Amino acid sequence: MNPEGEMAFGGEGAVQPYMFEPESDPEQEEAPEQVLQSRMQQDVSEWCTCHNCATMPTEPENVCCMEIPQVQRRLQQVENPPACMVDHPGLEPVCLNVFSLQNAYNIFRADYGPLHLRGIQHRYRYLAYRSFVSWVWGFLGRKIRVVNPSCVVLRIRREFPDTQGAYVGFRPPLD
Repeated sequence: MNPEGEMAFGGEGAVQPYMFEPESDPEQEEAPEQVLQSRMQQDVSEWCTCHNCATMPTEPENVCCMEIPQVQRRLQQVENPPACMVDHPGLEPVCLNVFSLQNAYNIFRADYGPLHLRGIQHRYRYLAYRSFVSWVWGFLGRKIRVVNPSCVVLRIRREFPDTQGAYVGFRPPLD
């Protein structure tokens, strides 16, 4: 302060930027963050807590159902919540039942036209993934995609296998 009681800016003894900020203590500094290891390089047990997942071909697909809040919310809606989404009593009637999938196809066809997929298993698999997303997340909108948990993808693939084992996997939206 100057003799008139005003704050002095500029000269010696004046308030300087950051002068009241605490100084860093080199002994207390945090260690640099470790680079996260790719889930594809980890053992599945390091990231999967439902015990039904497997390593998938791409990094984004390596996700457990227990990591997704929307899936956890759906799991909590049953009296005795299962430890994995594949054990949820609603998965079969919503996503694996061929009659439900035939109905889903009729709705899809009315909205978007025919599905041009080779083989009935491929069609059911595609519709099962869509049904799961709709059931868990609701309507997402155009070009908004989410990754289905590894355990659910594997369960749908077991129900509707590709004879050649040629699965597409998750594809992000094209801009």
